[in-house]
Amino acid sequence: MTIEEDLIKEIKPIIDDGNLTALQIAWEEYSEHTDFGRELAWDYIFQKVYLHAALKKQHAICEWLDSIFLEFNPMLQIAMRQMFSYARYLLRK
Repeated sequence: MTIEEDLIKEIKPIIDDGNLTALQIAWEEYSEHTDFGRELAWDYIFQKVYLHAALKKQHAICEWLDSIFLEFNPMLQIAMRQMFSYARYLLRK
């Protein structure tokens, strides 16, 4: 299992509980760590976390993640854009 998958596995229960504050704290702690030994694929983590939040109908978490999305470089934003239409569908479903 990769580091990214481990982080996603730790974050999903926080989303299941709908605990935005705990997610914000965890996200900040993870993003500040530099001892992972390599650059993490934050776009992959973001996508998995965002879709899980949408699946669980966590609107507040998705809104907060929308603000995180703006921190990605423009190329990654373009690559991840298509995810939002599916996420919006999951939120409405």
